[in-house]
Amino acid sequence: MDDRMLAPQHIAEQIERAGLREPAALLLDVLRPLDVISSQLALFVRPLVRGTGLYPYANLLTDTATWHTLRRLLARQ
Repeated sequence: MDDRMLAPQHIAEQIERAGLREPAALLLDVLRPLDVISSQLALFVRPLVRGTGLYPYANLLTDTATWHTLRRLLARQ
């Protein structure tokens, strides 16, 4: 998957399809104070997952705003 096409909406749809919207929304709410640390963790993991299917997700989650958007998308579905 092209990481330029990957968007928080895509991640939210995949979470919804897997039937994990409620647990994911709860986890994101619990981790809300750690958004900056979560983004830094994604930056750390990004070189380790380069060349795998996880790279586009790690790349997207390096931005703190993505965590806010994902939380909002899961809350409204």
